Amino acid sequence: MDKIGIVVSDDSPKRLAMAMNLGHTALASETEVLVYFTFDGLTHLLEGDRDVSEIEALLDAGMPNPYDLLDAFVADGGDLVSTVACTTTLDMLRWEQDAMDESVTTRFAGAATFLEEVDDADQVFTF
Repeated sequence: MDKIGIVVSDDSPKRLAMAMNLGHTALASETEVLVYFTFDGLTHLLEGDRDVSEIEALLDAGMPNPYDLLDAFVADGGDLVSTVACTTTLDMLRWEQDAMDESVTTRFAGAATFLEEVDDADQVFTF
């Protein structure tokens, strides 16, 4: 497998954890990963504190914090990783691009760009 796409459209930290687990697994196989954050999923890229109360029991049981996984995914992925903030969602919500955490947001693009870039992907997953 050479390339996968992941769409994150849910604001649940548990869903982000699943997406990051898949992303890290793909990187271990030297697979390119394009993660597109849209709709409610875009909140994962916002700067500031992140609410993990929904998964507190899982964290206490030893599950890694999904936001730490996101940080490591971007930091360690190099050229194999793109994390894309959906510009259409930003416009719809009237959020500025500078509200996004630049340490985990590698690009800004709309759905058409995402579709073009995953056209040659082996799989596209949604969370």
